[in-house]
Amino acid sequence: MWMQYPDLEELYHLDDQFLVGSDLLVKPVTTPGATEVEVLFPTADLWYDVDTMLKMPIGAADEKIASITVSSDIDKIPVYQRGGSIISRKLRLRRSTQMMINDPYTLYIALDSSRKASGLIYMDDEDTFDHERKGFYAEARLSVDMTSSIRCKVEGSDEWIGGQSSDVRMIERVIIMGLDKAPQDISVDSQKLDFVYDDEKKVLVVRKPNVSALKDWEISLR
Repeated sequence: MWMQYPDLEELYHLDDQFLVGSDLLVKPVTTPGATEVEVLFPTADLWYDVDTMLKMPIGAADEKIASITVSSDIDKIPVYQRGGSIISRKLRLRRSTQMMINDPYTLYIALDSSRKASGLIYMDDEDTFDHERKGFYAEARLSVDMTSSIRCKVEGSDEWIGGQSSDVRMIERVIIMGLDKAPQDISVDSQKLDFVYDDEKKVLVVRKPNVSALKDWEISLR
């Protein structure tokens, strides 16, 4: 925590709460029989529960740290996604990671206070060391501005990207957290997309955008 937020001395002592990368805050249960835990949230960022997708009530940013007690029974480890981030996940259950290589992605977009977010999907063959020896890899750089669009810009090895099948590394769903109202319409290449908006949770789900993480694209919002 203190590596990501070096100005917050209140976090220096923490040894039972940590970040995975810069965008996932994890509070494992370390006390026997505990049914709730105290989580410290830096208020410089918004935070969303990864299970419920609800925004955490951290209060005003003039308080640098918000302490919130959350329930944590035997079935739940408290995990929170930082506002302003995009995390890709493969949700189909398989017997091994090898069988998941060509599975589609779901994008979890956690908006910041400006209704923006950014993220990265790194891709290679998930089998050899060709990403080191030959530079065979790709990076899909994602950016979101809810006033205009969701964009993907791909960088990497043109040779490796060109050798991939057109129906792999697809985006099958886009989930946007922290959106205060539903858009009028969403489209890609002038084709309107189906979406569902949960007014209570402030969550938008875009279904089957039919875009690939290996190609440049733009989803327009209105």
